[in-house]
Amino acid sequence: MTDAWRKYAAFFMISFKQSWLNKGNLSGGLLFLIILLFTYNRLWEVIGLEQDQIGLNATFVWYLLFAEMIILSAPRSERILADDVKSGTMAYYINKPVSFFLMRYAEALGAMTVSYLSMGTLGSLAALLLTEKPPFLWWQYPFIFIACGISSAINTLLYTAIGLSALWLENIRTLSMAVQRLAFIFGGAIFPLTIYPEWFVDIAQWTPFYAVYYLTIRLVYDFSWQNLGEACLLNFLWTSGIVAFIAYAYRKLNRRVNVYGG
Repeated sequence: MTDAWRKYAAFFMISFKQSWLNKGNLSGGLLFLIILLFTYNRLWEVIGLEQDQIGLNATFVWYLLFAEMIILSAPRSERILADDVKSGTMAYYINKPVSFFLMRYAEALGAMTVSYLSMGTLGSLAALLLTEKPPFLWWQYPFIFIACGISSAINTLLYTAIGLSALWLENIRTLSMAVQRLAFIFGGAIFPLTIYPEWFVDIAQWTPFYAVYYLTIRLVYDFSWQNLGEACLLNFLWTSGIVAFIAYAYRKLNRRVNVYGG
């Protein structure tokens, strides 16, 4: 490992330890997840009995678990980046021997990893107690867990891109809220897209939320190597697009600092 990557690993570990020690914030997220799983489990138990579909709750509870792990584990890194841009703090880091963006992203990944692992562990136990049997085979669980973890990292990358958009936007909170709502709608973060009309799914397929959220979470109830490969391929393509935007915005930041002095 080069010296540069050791620095980013250090940023990751510092953020990881800080997030782990912040028990109040971590416990709040875990409590919200458990309440959500319990509430939706009761809802789908009733619907399953009415439709004579025993075990329907297991599919939707595990689906919801991994969806919320992707959403809730991502820190609000866009706010930190936006503040860095607006306040000029990034000008202090721009000429340092580390990338300002990679430093912030490593910190965000550290916080995300703590939340994701904690929610994955406790949430899986809670879902197992509520449903007794998951809708997938246990040997598939590691693949689903890792795939959703990668999606969470991409989701974190997306929010860092939103933070850098503060170069052009006065307030990025509206954009951040819009992205969150679109993720729930087009990403099927609450219900699988299979329950929506076909025309709606056709629209969703052209958004990054379809790949980052739905295709990955779908592995919970429809696991296959083909579906896993499709999810990986589309996630890679959208990640490339996000990285291209970040590289463009980062060049703008460098130019602004070098020409205007911050």
